[in-house]
Amino acid sequence: MPVGGRSPRAVRWSGLAAGAVLLMLAHAMPAPAVPVDTVLGQVGSRTISASDVALARALGVLGFAPTTAPIERSDVERYVDTLLMLDEAGRIGIDVGPSALDVAWTTISTRVGGDAALERWLRDNALDRDWARRVVEEDLLKSKFIDARFVAFVFPDDAAINRELGPGQHDEAAREQARQRLVRKAASEAQAAWLADARRRASIKILLPAGSSVAPPFGAP
Repeated sequence: MPVGGRSPRAVRWSGLAAGAVLLMLAHAMPAPAVPVDTVLGQVGSRTISASDVALARALGVLGFAPTTAPIERSDVERYVDTLLMLDEAGRIGIDVGPSALDVAWTTISTRVGGDAALERWLRDNALDRDWARRVVEEDLLKSKFIDARFVAFVFPDDAAINRELGPGQHDEAAREQARQRLVRKAASEAQAAWLADARRRASIKILLPAGSSVAPPFGAP
């Protein structure tokens, strides 16, 4: 599926209403209360739902840490940035090999207690495995894009490293650590500038008002 296309899921509506649109998961497991998904925003033709954010957080990908806390506007803003980067990654031809995806998927399954535990969590929450793997693939695409578009163009010289270290003698390990700090700082600044420009050019709608939140439709494994 193209990077900018829809993620496979149990339910997806393509349109947006003026306010939050509630979607019932088509394959929800029998329970006293049916899980409810909420559309939180849109970037171009791609919507952002509470389940998008909840899945990224549950898997610890796309810049999200595992948590079951309510979803806030800052989470939606972060997902917007992710979609902008994924769209650009697709435009310039960045891709991820199947072996890299398998390694990342194994790392996540190990973190949550093994393949069986991960598969059981997906099944219990009526989450499509292909959708979950696609989100993990998008995390790898995002990382490759950041490296190729920002990190690869930062080359701190000796003078900059000396200023970062300060007076005194420093071994090569300390110099390398200083170099890495400078690379991360410059790449982060370049990424922020790029995102600001990308946001100005993109069609972005966020439906979750500042100061409000929604409960995630499912918890973490």
